[in-house]
Amino acid sequence: METELLSELNIKTSSDFSGIALVAPIIHQIYWRSAIGSINDRYKEMRKMYGSGLVGAVVRHGRLIIIDNNDKDAAQKRLQSPIMLAERLYSAIAAPIFSEQEVIGVLLVGSRSNRTYFADDIQYVLAMTKEIASLLEIENKQKK
Repeated sequence: METELLSELNIKTSSDFSGIALVAPIIHQIYWRSAIGSINDRYKEMRKMYGSGLVGAVVRHGRLIIIDNNDKDAAQKRLQSPIMLAERLYSAIAAPIFSEQEVIGVLLVGSRSNRTYFADDIQYVLAMTKEIASLLEIENKQKK
């Protein structure tokens, strides 16, 4: 189901990469659960502390971050993001996934070309974070 959602996300936003990173609160790290459009499997081994890099900043602040042609610091932000470097992404939308007002993960959508993400793309990504949050909550209830 996740794979289908991520594939659909790539198509609807004309992106190359979509991935879900989850928060592991006990060890204070963020890890990649799944991705579509990856050029390698390096994302599977990535672990980030809260607050560092693009994904860490989204978790720390609980806010959407967009790196695209409208961002004058895009090149610098890209260099600070291991996932963007590993996947050769030039533009990205990183949105928090919330459960009960707590950030439990990040949905990242990225493009391997310089581009601008429009309001429709952003709204679609935000809608998908809610759908993913619901799926994760159902999954967690089934584990208990």
